[in-house]
Amino acid sequence: MTSFAQRYAVGDYEGVWADMRRLGPIPEALLEDCAAVAAETMRRVRRHVDRLTAVLTELGLDQPSGWEGFPAPTAADHAELDELAAEIGPLPVALDACLRYVGGVLFAGDCPALNLRWTAGDQFHVAGLYPDPLVLPDVKTMRHMWNEHRYRVQEDPELAEEGFHYEFAPDHLHKANVSGATHDIFLPSEIADPVLHGVQGREDITLVEYLRLSIAWGGMPGWSFQPDRAPAALAALRTRPDF
Repeated sequence: MTSFAQRYAVGDYEGVWADMRRLGPIPEALLEDCAAVAAETMRRVRRHVDRLTAVLTELGLDQPSGWEGFPAPTAADHAELDELAAEIGPLPVALDACLRYVGGVLFAGDCPALNLRWTAGDQFHVAGLYPDPLVLPDVKTMRHMWNEHRYRVQEDPELAEEGFHYEFAPDHLHKANVSGATHDIFLPSEIADPVLHGVQGREDITLVEYLRLSIAWGGMPGWSFQPDRAPAALAALRTRPDF
């Protein structure tokens, strides 16, 4: 039987992830295979993120004050993530690999070439939509949120029954400096690719699907709702995802 990793290596990206999702909780016998696919997926995402970062910098992206700078994940981050998984419970392999190999990403901010607005807080009036620039967390962010969750459970033990609602990223409104909500993942979970709850207009989209859409749209997936109005500069960022 051809493994998921072997199929993935020859380009069956979407088929492999679809089959891994259909597994539900990953059987122990397939965990290593699925984790290998997730690791390679997120290494590729990281390469796309690096490319987009370079182009966005050239286009003049000015990130919000206090949000700048996400170093690449380190060995210490990997060790911390292992500890978190031991405390929280199983993490979806896609989420684990995203934190382990992609790390923090922040494409929100001001960039007139892309009609991207943060400072004035009037993104919708500038662009006619919310571009939903890609923002991803690092391991330190997850640790902070998990510690806060544990504190709330200590105050109200009944909350433990709800599990950990991990606030993975700000939603399209927060990314435009407008009061909004978050993109959430429910943990613990033994599935391959978790649903990313709270993504505007994309009910039940999974983490890998959201990353694929984001990369395809140059890190600004909101423009997929109105492609005919997308700024010309976005063409330099768009590509066909190879994951």
